[in-house]
Amino acid sequence: MYEVTEIFFCNKEEAQDILKTKEQDVPTLIREFKKLGPKMPVITDGPNGAYVVDADNQAWHMPMYPDPAPPVDRTGAGDSFSSTFTTAIILGKTPAEALAWGPINSMSVVQHIGAQAGLLTLDKLTEFLADAPADYKPKKV
Repeated sequence: MYEVTEIFFCNKEEAQDILKTKEQDVPTLIREFKKLGPKMPVITDGPNGAYVVDADNQAWHMPMYPDPAPPVDRTGAGDSFSSTFTTAIILGKTPAEALAWGPINSMSVVQHIGAQAGLLTLDKLTEFLADAPADYKPKKV
């Protein structure tokens, strides 16, 4: 299944289970995961951000987008991240650019109850991206 997968999402603990390892370093985990076959594996690590490996085997890390207030409900955070990342890829963004989009929608969704309240329009997401803190950038790892 992994060999025919374009984009694969999981969190750190799921990656450890799939790979049958206790490895804690997410850049190591994601490179090992890519060996299973997904063209673009993405691993989230909660408050530590998210990671992707692109077609050139370059791993990228993106921190969380800062929450404007403590999260109300984390339901839908992963779904909003993965759907927004995928949308960015469909729109022609690079994996590193897409990695910047996902956390913004997650940040917005956790400010509301449920998985749909708080989902952003493309215009609003672009606005948050433009107003992002200076250190909110994907970094090579």
